[in-house]
Parts: sequence; C-alpha cells; structure tokens
Amino acid sequence: MKNSKIALFAIPAIVALMSISLLTTSIQTTPVSVPSFDDRSTVTGHVILQVFDTYTGELKYKVENHNLVVDVGLDEMAEATFGVGGVGTTSFDFIEIGTGTTAPTAGDTTIETTACARIQDVAPDVNSGTSGETSVSIISSFDGGTCAGSITEAGIFNAITANQMLARSTFGSVTISSGDTLNVNYTITIT
Repeated sequence: MKNSKIALFAIPAIVALMSISLLTTSIQTTPVSVPSFDDRSTVTGHVILQVFDTYTGELKYKVENHNLVVDVGLDEMAEATFGVGGVGTTSFDFIEIGTGTTAPTAGDTTIETTACARIQDVAPDVNSGTSGETSVSIISSFDGGTCAGSITEAGIFNAITANQMLARSTFGSVTISSGDTLNVNYTITIT
C-alpha cells in the first residue's frame, strides 16, 4: 500500500518533468542561414624598372617585380576613403629608390636605405576600364648623374619626405651609371 501511494505521487511528478522536457525541446531555435560571400578584394602592386642610355635612348636593362602593399599603406587608404585619422587625403605619387636588400614585410614604413631623393609623378595614369578594378601607374625618372649606383629596392610614398609608404619591393641589382636614366613605373591595382 505504501508503494502504491508513492507511485501515485510519482506519476504526476514524472508527467510534469516530461512536459518541461517537451516544452524546452519545442522552444529551441533553429539556426538562421546566413548567406556566404565570395569576397576576393585585393590591393596589389607591380614595379617595372628600366635603365636607358640618356644619349642614345637605348634600353640597357629592365626588371619587373611584384611588391608588398604594407599595413600603413592599407591604413592610409582606408582613412582616405572614410575621411578619418592619418593624413587621409594625400595621394601616393612619390617613388623612392634605394640599396636595401632585406625582403619587404607588412610592418615596413620606409625603404631600408635611400639612394636619392623621392621623385613625384604629378599626373598619375588611372585605368578603371574593368568594372570592380582600378589600376594607377606612378612613373618617376631618376638621373644617373645624381643617383648613380646599384639599386635594389623601391617604394611608393605620399610625400617628398617622411609620411606613409604604400608599398615596397626588393629585386636584383639594377645599375645606373652617370649617363643613364632610370624610369620606375609603379602600378597599384585594386580589385
């Protein structure tokens, strides 16, 4: 008899627990499907160096190389786009060459060893013929009379001195003699 009284009290307790269990199961939410995006946006750079004989115009040497767009350059691009912080509105249209050989890193803020003063391209060439892609070419010419030597690096900046570097490249030695002109064509592509 004692056992049947316990059973009578146990049955409602079991039913109550089962109801709570069913209730919590039915309240659980279903995950919401979030669409995925295939975002392959990039900022890349390519540099072409050409050494010409100043007197004959003959192409003596040419090298092409990719480069690294550095963190401070990406930050400056974002600041220019959204109008916050940093210089924000200064164009990257100065090229600097140097003799450093250490490979570029994302944390670089300048080239390793300057060979001569930065040269500005006052009219960069912009090409946005393909939707979703824009390329800008900055071209600077360096006179072998003042910049003679073995050049092994180049960078693109937004001022004649100091300020921010957008990208940097190192490459095999490109020799400029006193009778030469070095043309550096830096192309930055945003896709």
